[in-house]
Amino acid sequence: MRNFLLATRPKTLVAAIIPPLMSYMLSISHHFSVSPYLVVLCILSALCIQLATNFFNDLIDFQKGADTFRHGPVRVTSSGLVGQNSIRNWAFGSLIAAILFAIPLIYKGGPIILIPGLLSLYLSYGYTGGPLPLAYKGLGEIFVFLFFGLFSVFGSYYIYTNSLHPDVLSLASIYGFLTMTLICINNLRDRDEDRKVGKLTLATRMSETKYKILTLFTIYLPYCFIFLLEGVSNLWWMMLALPVSIKLAKIVIWEKYEKLNLGLKIAGIHLIVFSLLLFLSLFYEHLFS
Repeated sequence: MRNFLLATRPKTLVAAIIPPLMSYMLSISHHFSVSPYLVVLCILSALCIQLATNFFNDLIDFQKGADTFRHGPVRVTSSGLVGQNSIRNWAFGSLIAAILFAIPLIYKGGPIILIPGLLSLYLSYGYTGGPLPLAYKGLGEIFVFLFFGLFSVFGSYYIYTNSLHPDVLSLASIYGFLTMTLICINNLRDRDEDRKVGKLTLATRMSETKYKILTLFTIYLPYCFIFLLEGVSNLWWMMLALPVSIKLAKIVIWEKYEKLNLGLKIAGIHLIVFSLLLFLSLFYEHLFS
């Protein structure tokens, strides 16, 4: 069980849980009545896809030699803690669970939900595997923005309400960028090692300075998008998350290698603090608008 939990990369899982939850809160602020079981199914389906992605990533990076030298947390396959067959079974088991959780969601949302759902299932493997492994082609950041932003937020909001709203694009962009911060710091930390083994992430294709600037954009663009939420007032208290973002930005600018692991931790905290404040803003809107 310990090795299974280690392979799940638990610190990354909050990125799968928060977007459907915030989409629910946005739909409530728009005065829709949403069944809680739909919210739970959306979260579980997204969580299982994230688990499958983490398992496939652990396995395929080992097979390609990308985890030979690491500054980050232990990977269970490369360290010999878990066999290749076991982690492959965990990955496919997670995909099967995601499909089972998604069946009622597809029934509720209709065929429009099926296409991004199938694409998400494939990309859990295609992130590091297949004929176009996104992480090895400098496209990992795009995958994160699409899955955690557009697919998760747009898809869940549509399932909850059978409609769309301009605010959904703003919310999707917010969580696309907030979760991009995590992968940017991860790729920045592993930049030199990835280049040695031919893992051509966007971080290896750009200069270190330019990639750090990109990472800073992912931290601060969400603060711009919150003020594009048309139906939400009293958003200025979102600025209470800025001290965490400043600490994170300093780490991104000045630190390298293992010290960027602290940046990953702070990025997770920033995601949670930002989301909690936005959740309260949307809840206030629901109560008093």
